[in-house]
Amino acid sequence: MAVRGTMGRIAFVNLARGSVRRKRPEDELYLKYLGGYGLGAYYLYTQMKPHARPLGPKNQLGFLAGPLTGTPAICGNRFQVVGKSPKTGGFGDANCGGDFGPKMKFAGFDGVFFKGQAKEPVYLVLADGKGELKSATDLWGLDVAATEEKLKALYGPEAAIASIGPAGEAMSLLACIMNDRDRAAGRSGLGAVMGSKKLKAIVAVPTKKVRLADAAKMKADRTAYIQKMRETGLYELFHKFGTSGLTAGAVAGGDCPVKNWAGTAEDFKTASRISDEAVLDVVTRPYGCWHCPIACGGFVKTSGPFAVEGGKPEYETLGVFGAMLLVDDLAAICKVNDLCNRMGMDTISTGATLAFAFECYEKGILTKADTGGLELTWGNAPAVVALVEQIARRQGLGAILADGARAAAKKIGKGASKCAMQIAGEELPMHDPRLSPGLASSYKLDATPARHTQFSAWAAEAGFPVTGLEHLYGGWTPERKYEYAGKAKAHRIQSALMHVINADGCCMFGSVCIPAQAQADFLNAAMGTSWTPEDLVTIGDRIANLRVAFNLREGLKNAEFKVPGRILGVPPLKAGATKGVRVDLETQQREYFAEMGWSPDGVPTAETLQRLGLDFAVSDLHG
Repeated sequence: MAVRGTMGRIAFVNLARGSVRRKRPEDELYLKYLGGYGLGAYYLYTQMKPHARPLGPKNQLGFLAGPLTGTPAICGNRFQVVGKSPKTGGFGDANCGGDFGPKMKFAGFDGVFFKGQAKEPVYLVLADGKGELKSATDLWGLDVAATEEKLKALYGPEAAIASIGPAGEAMSLLACIMNDRDRAAGRSGLGAVMGSKKLKAIVAVPTKKVRLADAAKMKADRTAYIQKMRETGLYELFHKFGTSGLTAGAVAGGDCPVKNWAGTAEDFKTASRISDEAVLDVVTRPYGCWHCPIACGGFVKTSGPFAVEGGKPEYETLGVFGAMLLVDDLAAICKVNDLCNRMGMDTISTGATLAFAFECYEKGILTKADTGGLELTWGNAPAVVALVEQIARRQGLGAILADGARAAAKKIGKGASKCAMQIAGEELPMHDPRLSPGLASSYKLDATPARHTQFSAWAAEAGFPVTGLEHLYGGWTPERKYEYAGKAKAHRIQSALMHVINADGCCMFGSVCIPAQAQADFLNAAMGTSWTPEDLVTIGDRIANLRVAFNLREGLKNAEFKVPGRILGVPPLKAGATKGVRVDLETQQREYFAEMGWSPDGVPTAETLQRLGLDFAVSDLHG
């Protein structure tokens, strides 16, 4: 019998052979790695030889739910996509909500891995614990919305679809994987990996249920924790506005970068036009991921030259197409958000790449001759929309920008790299280390760089932590955020807890509204374990070490990742909420490596790996 909370089955698909093999993972794997990118890291590390080309046949692409996905656990609706990232050359993952994760489990699978490359476009159908490949030649070229419409017509309205759009088919490194039309597994360029395999979509037909160790306790815990959640300010904010409620305050307070990280709130005084109440004015109806009590999403309808009906833009999208480009036209941002969703493009990386191009234009590195006549001036909404369309189709300047800021800077030359706000190939998200210095550590030191969804001390600094283990911080408190020594324990604990949340199938937003004990309670009710929050930290440490080990085996060291000086306050801003701040990343890095049991250059020691049950990685890292 499978571990409760899981389906006890993973599909392994060889696209070159057209075969689907089902395998039951050993119980120990679920207990050590849970699911999501925890289990994903184990399979990528043990099944894939190092140095595979990210867009070649030997790279593997995995879709994995967690033991809480599809259960009554609060916000238990997430899945993770994993593979070697074509952007960084290291471990790649992308987190997503919607309904695909739960319904993949209801189709009988905890996950599916793909290797090889199909000769012609295909899609995979998962149903009743079986998998079948089918031709997707009639779907190739369609956008995400059209693809979902056709597949739901074939497999029913309850079927869930994860798919790529034309950007993924063209192997743009900005490509992502979409489900439920507007939910994106956005980062790492894994949509390009899916396109390289000629895999258009996965269809999950739900017919089964997830068996729990203690369903009654799970239900009671959900009721109790929802009550606690509703007493928090974060719940009220996300429930009413979604993440769009953060935008104006984040600009004013220094959290949201402005004008490609070089400006301040003084440069964007009209942020309220793309925030909270302004966004609510164009919302036609709310949206929630599967069984979510917060329901932070929604659908919008705008009028005028950028008229569109589509998904509500999230904070990251509003920040990157708004504050970063000085665009306060909400309809234009809704338009590019819909374009990205239909074409299957990560809005963070797409918008950040535009900001790179706009700064290059301002500095004369790009001219009208390069842009095809587009005036890439700050605040030019029509140019933003036009350039996103070009990127989606690899046309004009968009052909140069379609693989992100680092690749574009290399093609353009002339010092363009100084305008590229990225780390190891991944564009930075919309949260500023000059306000929450722990972000600098997350952005540089996680196996997937430039991720705000990877926690560290920054989560406490920003008032956004998973609570309950503050007594293990060693005396550090978030009020001392600009005292750079002494925060390594907080970094490790918050990071580990978020690794568990990403592996167990829950959403970050719901999880920060309830204590860490809730994760332990839900996992225990699902799996029949008796874990404490401290036990979860150990699981998170194990996952963190294995993800980093994957990168080290590929020849990548986080210690060597270059961080743009601009985001650290080098030089410091001369105005705004973070005026004069200069982040001491060196101290944070040194103390975090020591706290993790890593060498000064970020390599886990043999003792650390053995303590965490990762003996199989010792010889790779230490000979």
